[in-house]
Amino acid sequence: MNSIRERAGGVLVGVLVVAFGGLWALQDSGAFDNVGRGRDGRTIGTVDGVAIDGELFNNAVQQQVQAYQAQGVPVSNGLQAQIENQVFDALVDNALVEREMDRLGIQVTDDEVYELIEGPNPDPLILQVLGDGQGGVDRAALQQVVEDPQYTEQLIAIEEQVRRNRRQAKLAALIGASARVSDAEVDAAFVRQNRRAGAEFVALRYADVPDSEVQVSDDDLRDYYRTHEADYERPATYAVEYVAFPKTPTAEDSARATDELRGLVADFRTAPDPVSFARRNSFGGEVAAQYVGAGDLPAALATAVFQNPTAGRVVGPVVAGGQAYVARITDVRPASESSLRARHILLPAGQTERAREVKQQIESGQLSFEQAARRFSTDESNKDRGGELGWFGRGQLNPEFEQAAFAAPLGQVVGPVETPYGVHLIEVEDRADQEVELVRVSRPVEGDIDRVMGEAEDFQAFLDLEDQDFAEAARERGTAPTETQIQADQIGIPGLEVGRELNRFLRRASEGAVSDPIDAGDSFIVVRLVDERPEGVAPFDEVRDQIESAVLLDKKEAVQKDRLQQALAAGSLPGIAQAAGTDVERASDLSLADPVVPQFGREPRAVGAAFGLQPGQRSGVIGGDQAAFVVRTTSLVGGTDAELTPELREQIRQQLLQQKRQRVLQAWLEGLREDAEVEDFRDDLL
Repeated sequence: MNSIRERAGGVLVGVLVVAFGGLWALQDSGAFDNVGRGRDGRTIGTVDGVAIDGELFNNAVQQQVQAYQAQGVPVSNGLQAQIENQVFDALVDNALVEREMDRLGIQVTDDEVYELIEGPNPDPLILQVLGDGQGGVDRAALQQVVEDPQYTEQLIAIEEQVRRNRRQAKLAALIGASARVSDAEVDAAFVRQNRRAGAEFVALRYADVPDSEVQVSDDDLRDYYRTHEADYERPATYAVEYVAFPKTPTAEDSARATDELRGLVADFRTAPDPVSFARRNSFGGEVAAQYVGAGDLPAALATAVFQNPTAGRVVGPVVAGGQAYVARITDVRPASESSLRARHILLPAGQTERAREVKQQIESGQLSFEQAARRFSTDESNKDRGGELGWFGRGQLNPEFEQAAFAAPLGQVVGPVETPYGVHLIEVEDRADQEVELVRVSRPVEGDIDRVMGEAEDFQAFLDLEDQDFAEAARERGTAPTETQIQADQIGIPGLEVGRELNRFLRRASEGAVSDPIDAGDSFIVVRLVDERPEGVAPFDEVRDQIESAVLLDKKEAVQKDRLQQALAAGSLPGIAQAAGTDVERASDLSLADPVVPQFGREPRAVGAAFGLQPGQRSGVIGGDQAAFVVRTTSLVGGTDAELTPELREQIRQQLLQQKRQRVLQAWLEGLREDAEVEDFRDDLL
């Protein structure tokens, strides 16, 4: 610090506290340090016996949380746990890197630090906090700070971070120095990125072989298991069951929100400035006057507004989309496009005749459209609502569906209409040909969290007092436990936002133990530990179904490859296709960078074969991921030597070199982690 002061001659990089902002706060919290001893925070882990300080960890986590929140991202339990793990891992990595830099004797002199702050090529940190907007440093703002004691800590922080950045850059250069890129690698990368192939192929899908055509014995399964034991290695795993208590708002919760708004209706109707009124009385949400069509609004609100779109009318309270609204219509005008409210019934593709039968039942009065949707529709998202789709405008649904719906008279069943999703019957219930200028006052409709938490606590307490079976207790409240498996290092359960609280319970629980209620995002859950399975190779019986699927696929692959091998005797590709009982397929614009075969997905071996042949040449039988192939290359274009200019060659070389250096660095760091003894005490302390 003193050397910089002396050489700066009173014109050192002066950093305003406001400009330094979050970076200074992070340094102050200790998040740039690696590990610590003797601080006030509790030790939450060790790296080869060196303590990781809890206060440092907590401060760094909090800063990450605040960064997400500043961007408008809500930090759920699951995201909180993810942040905590990332910070812990970063502190471990930092400790290992710092130790290695000490061992290798990597140092940064005061002269280097001075140049990185005051020199013509400043550290990116200086440009970040003191940039002039033109790619340089704003030196006009850097006066007197070096001589002002109130900025001493900031200056020390900058110097230390610049020194740390430079030291790490030296380490990266040292480790990455072994990376080399040959001319052949450049040529291969250029071809991979730029050459395109056209091909014809005959393919037999493995899935087309009936299960009855192959035989799988118990010996086959056990042989496969012995050969592929490494595929069934698993960490320690917990088998659990849980009962969820959703935080979904009830009718009482909706009534509470609408009651709050009901008292505003009269004043809202007469307010001379409805936008200002809405701004004063809304809890977030859109309050500016906007022209909207029915398809732009939540369904219930759209229905309430467009049943009588009259300027000056106040609508509501209406509950729609998790919000309660009162809305004032301030103007009405013709819409450029109509909006519709409709229902539909979806049947599987090919069931056109069945759709006509259902339509006849509706038109004859045997069933209402709503009843038929509940009984016959395969659209699980709305069949329980009688096929209700709500309001929509053009461009929001499938084109074939929209064309039929917008041409349909109100109340008349149209169809069958075929789309990629299946066969539809459609009933248009309402049409809106106007837009309204709308100002909204809203309240969120939220579940009573205390009530839901109380239900979960009562369930858990009842189990303790009555010593009742977990599943039986769940059935008594009208539900059933959900069973799942959780790996020891896994945070959360699919579909739930569970943080480290679940992990801590499982680490400490014995078989049969029941947790206290755990916050899981949209619900509280009570968890029972059914079984704990140690790490290692999963027992054969436990993975038998997986093994059977793999063996079955292998045998089907052998069948299809053998069929193609026999068909090769036909010589030409059309002859091979005829002998194999299939057709010749064609593909153009195949790419090694994205080895996808149309209709078959990623098939790198088949695509690779197309590039390895000359136009007109044909391959033998190729075992792909989903099918067996015979490939004939028809064209190879682009990626020629003439297109590879010296400038482009150097650009590709630098790209490959950077990638190689990154891989070398990553492998080096992974090696450090494997050799280190890392202990994590977080679940024991928190």
